[in-house]
Amino acid sequence: MKLFNWLKENKILMIFIFIGTLLRFYKLDFQSPWIDEIFTLTNTGREKSFKEIYYFLKENDPHPPLYYYIIHIVNLIFDSTSLVARTVSAVFGVAGLFAIYYLAKELFNKKVGIIAVALLSINYFHIYYSQEARMYSMLFLTTTLSFYFLIKLIKKPELKSAIRYSLFATLMIYTHFFALFALFSQCLILLFFVIKPYNVSRKKFLIYSIFSGILTFVLYIPALFILLKTSAMKSIWIPIPEKDVYTVMFKEFFGHSEIAIIIAVIGIITFFVKLSEKKENEMIAINPENEKQVFSFFVLFIWISISLFIPLILSFINLPMIVSRYFINIIPAILIIVAAGLYYVNNNLVRSFLIGIFILFSVSDIVWVKKYYETPIKSQFREVTNEIIVKNTNKHKVVTYWSWLLPYFFKDTGIQVHPNTLEEYILGLRKGNIEKDSFWYLDGQYRPFNLNQEDQNYLEDNFILKEKIEKIDSWSYFYESKSQKPNLSQENFGLKNFKTNNFDAQGNILLFENTILKSEPIILEKGNYQFEIQANSLPNKPINGENAHIKIKVSGIEIGQISLSEKTENKKTSISFSQNETRNERLIIIFDNDFSNKEEDRNVIIYSVKLKKIK
Repeated sequence: MKLFNWLKENKILMIFIFIGTLLRFYKLDFQSPWIDEIFTLTNTGREKSFKEIYYFLKENDPHPPLYYYIIHIVNLIFDSTSLVARTVSAVFGVAGLFAIYYLAKELFNKKVGIIAVALLSINYFHIYYSQEARMYSMLFLTTTLSFYFLIKLIKKPELKSAIRYSLFATLMIYTHFFALFALFSQCLILLFFVIKPYNVSRKKFLIYSIFSGILTFVLYIPALFILLKTSAMKSIWIPIPEKDVYTVMFKEFFGHSEIAIIIAVIGIITFFVKLSEKKENEMIAINPENEKQVFSFFVLFIWISISLFIPLILSFINLPMIVSRYFINIIPAILIIVAAGLYYVNNNLVRSFLIGIFILFSVSDIVWVKKYYETPIKSQFREVTNEIIVKNTNKHKVVTYWSWLLPYFFKDTGIQVHPNTLEEYILGLRKGNIEKDSFWYLDGQYRPFNLNQEDQNYLEDNFILKEKIEKIDSWSYFYESKSQKPNLSQENFGLKNFKTNNFDAQGNILLFENTILKSEPIILEKGNYQFEIQANSLPNKPINGENAHIKIKVSGIEIGQISLSEKTENKKTSISFSQNETRNERLIIIFDNDFSNKEEDRNVIIYSVKLKKIK
């Protein structure tokens, strides 16, 4: 009954929550997972342990482990797929709608909270990262909640609120290292209220603040080793930021929708105009209850400015680090300012018009202009690898620069992934370190096909380009070797295709000791087959009551056993077997009961072998 009453009282809020949920879950797995998402999937599988994930991140990835642990736990319950991982991110995205509502409500009032949810529900940037198997929607959520509990601590300083804030601050900094800038801004806010506390003594507030800080630090110790490893990096893929980096980022936050950006700016300007009307407080103290606008400005301004200023400075004196998605945790602050500014528009009709236009143009930009749910925009490694799997019936190896990630798509296919760039692979071929076998080359993620003329000539002299697969920001070429023997087929399969030197003058194979006889690879299509062998046990009588015995295998799987006869009229035997998928196989004959002494010697003679597909 309480839930029903709450829903009834908050029906407008729930309408926007529903819209936001729909936009985050609709076609959740439409886009192919790109490199960073494949990294998530590769390193959170069921076969991994928490310890393995931690140490891998420590050595290879500048991110805390919390998101990876959550995905790993979900994978243990379901399966390691992009849909499962993205579902987790989408859930965090929907939770972020609730979080921004409660934060805006705590800072201002319920109406500002609803407006903030309305703006976020159709925000392209947040939708995009709520559909990505990375930690950014979680960073948005944990940052928003940590500020919510920070405000609770300021308004009502007590042990319970101090613990709650500390726990959510810890969750925030365990999500992404950029959250440390938000944490620093929270420390400055706490410091201000230590100097000018609200409804509590300075000493008491200082004790609660120190307690929260110590608890957060202790809980964060396991991630400190990853942070220290990250801080020792000497180079990074991120470029030096341009002068207008934050202007471009602001536009990106609103999906580059001109109308949405204009209305957002109107909201921000209105907020500051309203703020400028406030009289100066001679005591330089802030009452969070009676001076909500000043208090909110103080919190949100420090939150945004510190999160922007410090990374910019570090980008020039240390390593570049400005990437728009890393700043998703300042979007709550920006949207709350916009929401408050729109709330301060005195004319209800004008306010409703501005909010309605913002929503209308944001949605139309996503659905009709960007065609986000119809147009592939991420690197299509999934689609390229799927085509390779279908076309690569002979299981030729796949060479790729992304060899530490793309094996995720080739699991359980029998296809070998070889680590090299195309240039490195050609160099290995030239030097004779690599056999001139047929191969696929797979690449993408801003790495186009770009060979020099010398390497191109080498490929044309030694290989035939048989296949091209080109998708969004990903591609693969199949090079068939000119020197490689053609694959066998069932029609030309015979004794000559077995690797042995034991042929007699008539072309029969003689086996004088226990032997594993392997054929060259042969293409077996999916279906039913019959293997026929004509063979005898030698001599023409059993030795110790036993004739020669052989096993027949297709690659590693046994399809039958034969106790050979010494009588020539009984020398033909057929064995039926099924092939579950089209692939290269080897037929294997194993002579396993050789016997010899001074007078007797058990051997095998094979006259012929045949293979035919049964319709």
